[in-house]
Amino acid sequence: MTSKESISPKPKDIDTHSITSMQELDPSPVQDEFPDLESGQYIFQSQGRPSKLGDISKAGQPPFSLGLRGHNWDSWLSALQRYSTYPPTLFFSLHFANTSLFPLATQSVPDSETYLLLTRPIYQSPGLEHVVLTVPILVHIASGIVLRNIRSSRRARLYGAETRAQRHSLNFWPRMSLQARLGYCFVPFLGAHVLVNRVTPLIVDGGSSGVGLGYVAHGIARNPVFWNVYYVVLAAVGVWHIIGGWAAWMGWRVTTAQKGRGSKKGSLEGYLGYTESEEQVKRKRKMRWIVNGVAAVGTAVWLAGALGIVGRGGQGSGWEASGWNEIYKQRKEERDKLFCRGSLRHKKDAKEYGHVCHYRISTLRLAFDFIRTNALTFPRREKSQLAPGFSFSIRYCSSRSSNMEAESSPGILNQLVQYDGKEYHAVKEGNAFILNPPSQAAASTGTRRNLKTEDESQSVFYNPIQQFNRDLSVLAIKAYGENVLASKKRRAERRQKGGAVDGKAKGKKRKREDDDEEEPNGKRSNFDNQTPSSDHLDSELLAGENTTPSFTILDALSATGLRALRYASEIPFATCVVANDLSSSAIKSMKLNIEYNGLGKLIQPNTGDARTYMYSTLNPANTQASRPHTGKFDVIDLDPYGTAAPFMDSAVQAVKDGGLLCVTCTDAGVWASNGYPEKSYALYGGVPTKGTHSHEGGLRLILHALALSAAKYGLAIEPLLSLSIDFYARVFVRVHRSPAEVKFASGNTMVVYNCDSGCGAWSTQPLTQTKPRLDKKGNPFYHYGFAQGPLANTTCAHCGMKTHIGGPMWAGPLHNPQFIRRILDMLLEADRSVYQTVDRIEGMLTTALEEDLTPNASIRSGSSEPTISKSKDVGLSEDPAIIPRMDPALREPYPFYFSLSALSKVLHTSTISFDAFRGAVRHLGYQCTRSHTKPNSIRTDAPWDVIWEIMREWVRQKSPIKENALKPGTAGAAIMAKSRENLQKLEEGDKNLRLLKQEIVFAAENGKDISDLVTKVEAALYRSGFRQELNQSEFDSRPANMQKEAQNTNQALTIKSNTSTLDVVFDESLGREVTKKRLVRYQINPRANWGPLNRASGRGQG
Repeated sequence: MTSKESISPKPKDIDTHSITSMQELDPSPVQDEFPDLESGQYIFQSQGRPSKLGDISKAGQPPFSLGLRGHNWDSWLSALQRYSTYPPTLFFSLHFANTSLFPLATQSVPDSETYLLLTRPIYQSPGLEHVVLTVPILVHIASGIVLRNIRSSRRARLYGAETRAQRHSLNFWPRMSLQARLGYCFVPFLGAHVLVNRVTPLIVDGGSSGVGLGYVAHGIARNPVFWNVYYVVLAAVGVWHIIGGWAAWMGWRVTTAQKGRGSKKGSLEGYLGYTESEEQVKRKRKMRWIVNGVAAVGTAVWLAGALGIVGRGGQGSGWEASGWNEIYKQRKEERDKLFCRGSLRHKKDAKEYGHVCHYRISTLRLAFDFIRTNALTFPRREKSQLAPGFSFSIRYCSSRSSNMEAESSPGILNQLVQYDGKEYHAVKEGNAFILNPPSQAAASTGTRRNLKTEDESQSVFYNPIQQFNRDLSVLAIKAYGENVLASKKRRAERRQKGGAVDGKAKGKKRKREDDDEEEPNGKRSNFDNQTPSSDHLDSELLAGENTTPSFTILDALSATGLRALRYASEIPFATCVVANDLSSSAIKSMKLNIEYNGLGKLIQPNTGDARTYMYSTLNPANTQASRPHTGKFDVIDLDPYGTAAPFMDSAVQAVKDGGLLCVTCTDAGVWASNGYPEKSYALYGGVPTKGTHSHEGGLRLILHALALSAAKYGLAIEPLLSLSIDFYARVFVRVHRSPAEVKFASGNTMVVYNCDSGCGAWSTQPLTQTKPRLDKKGNPFYHYGFAQGPLANTTCAHCGMKTHIGGPMWAGPLHNPQFIRRILDMLLEADRSVYQTVDRIEGMLTTALEEDLTPNASIRSGSSEPTISKSKDVGLSEDPAIIPRMDPALREPYPFYFSLSALSKVLHTSTISFDAFRGAVRHLGYQCTRSHTKPNSIRTDAPWDVIWEIMREWVRQKSPIKENALKPGTAGAAIMAKSRENLQKLEEGDKNLRLLKQEIVFAAENGKDISDLVTKVEAALYRSGFRQELNQSEFDSRPANMQKEAQNTNQALTIKSNTSTLDVVFDESLGREVTKKRLVRYQINPRANWGPLNRASGRGQG
């Protein structure tokens, strides 16, 4: 009998409208059982024969195929859509752990940031991120749309459409499943998330490395309602779509199941009269509960960590919060720009634009380019010269958003302006603007490989990466200029009071002031024909008159004049800025920029060789009257393309006594590498060092070249600030006319013995010795003598490898701490809209200030003369603007730095952490800090013996290495041979003890009886004592100086041999440095293809 369950019940309700529609569209007989319409398979099966995908369709055309048997288009697209979900699933899993699980486990946003930083390189590296996320998501979306198109076309043919026109007329689009709806809803939310967290930071900061959980918490705290709702919807839709998709791949079709158009069951659910069994209904209900439950739990967990912990983290503080505010502000500006763009596009009233018929195309293009990027705050005097419609677009946008008036980011080259009938790209930096032709803007942003022929012919003068250099230069000249003005004021006060500086003291010559020069015939003359003398200036300054003291600046290699423009517009006490360049096209561009900025009264361009012009200041009487300035300068800035060595000789002579030299050298491949030692010697008078400390060696080579150039003319240099930045070096040097200080030049010059092929250790050798002594009356003076022979051997004392010579180079200090403190004080009041690199300046200068390992840094600052005499500047430190001069005899006691990774590489061990190494060094009583030149660097006053003993203990205590990891003959094997275990295996004792042992053993073996044995032992002991007395007598017979040297040598050997007894403790809490403010000590790459760009050709400007 047939069971009751096997008989399909009579349908209670049939959708007759569906049947009628099918009969009207498809007169052919319908099949007994419909295939899955969502899969796209519509080919009917013949009676008694199974259907094949390769059969000819009813329309007589073969199905779409790739030429492979058994597969068609939708099969490949379905597989592509499926497998493209695998990489994003891995990405979302790691992201789920970082943004939810770790915050829930740590209950802290800062602690969770650590795990985010650890895993971010795995799935957010620049190359891997697009492979794992971007490309698979785009493939997934595109394949879904193409599949839906194919299935729509097939359904149309199923219902009677035979031609393409009929298919388009039906417009039969398949109904989207819940999974498809979730996917299309998820796309805009995911795009907004990428825009806020990846794209906008890339536009504002040049990268998203600073974006983390704190950034998200900061944004939620700014607008909690919006962001909480947004992240709830994002998490719910995203998790539901991902869980539903994977359930569908596993056969649990919950979100992909098709439902009827209403509650009635009809032909679209199956053949007529068919209903599902109770088991199928229960199974589907169970699948729905499981899939939806997993999606709900995942959403709840994600929101608990993301909103419950991260969302309640609150706003950030300090410079980090300021950077985040700029990013969110930029996002708002982009929204306002889109609004302005739409308004301008749909504006129909031509009268509001003014002369639209004539300027329609140019106006729309300028308005679109202006709205697309940040608005520039152009000077008011130039608004009338802009193209018609351009000034209107500024007013139109600013009426809706005040943020459109914000300053431009550094290096914006796509602001089109009309000036003198020509079109330029306007670039704003600080308070200055420069105008570049469009082709020159392309040459300033692209690589040589990507440039067009017409772009390569342009002079490339503007490099936005150098804005840090220019910001720092302006602040440094400000600090120096305030020192000059304060010194002049103090001298004027003393002169009025009748002090010792008035020149009337009997028997003493009056000392020349900074602004006074001496002609060849011996008569004093004022070389600055535009300003009064120093004495007159000081009197006027004291009397309160309106005359401004002279402060002149020379930009020797000015190009477009951007530095000169910034000096004139941002240094209030500058009276004259000369912008010199050899290229006539550069001068033409310079004059254009000076006129555009309205600084013609302060900036005077000059065409000519910078060396010739600086040499002309030595004899102003023969100088051409057409020259803009004939006297010496307070400040000379040298910023060439490459080395500044050819300009050093003329620069030290053209600067005033006590003047400032600002020198840039971009040829790091010469002074910071080992490829061109002969060229380095030709340019800088020394050979570079090889190793991690090469950049500091390069700084010392540049300072050595300046000191050598100045010493020939009785001038001495005082480094105020020396920095290795990105691909160039920047030094600020004060030049004094003092033949007495020139005598210290040889003592401040050293040679370096560098173990560059082994362990990386070094030792220094001064050229001469400078020692303080007392005369017969007890007055101190300095004695200059020869230095002792080489202090280092031909091989390294630590690893036995070869050493190489570097130098001669500067051995004195690199910085004046008081000068750095003065600039840091100025940063507190600096306008960040003008100086956009304040954070990096603060971080680098703080790091440079911390390089001083002297226990009392104040001993470095003192008098203009050595400590043997009183200085005229004693007491000037009462004024914070005055920068005291440093002791010229002072030598850097602990030069150079090293890298912990390089030390660990020598021993083939894991890299020791900075906190552990600093803790070990400080536990032994030494100091430890970092270097500004390179990240992950260590500067310490601990000797190399102690450093290597710490590393040997690190291997023994924390990170043991394999027995055969170090091959014999390598530097690491030689260093580890001195480990404590190996020393314990060796026999202790001197030669006498070993001889005594041998004699006692011989007596014990060959003694005939007890009396014979006693006799031989006593004889051995007697001989041992005799040898000891003989050695002592030989020591006593030496001269006194040789005895002292032998004692010092023995003490040194004792210290070296006792390093194995040091108590090395890796105390990370002692080495951890807790700072209240996070500093940007080392800058990451600011953009792609950054660097010095191409050399200026000087063509294409005519």
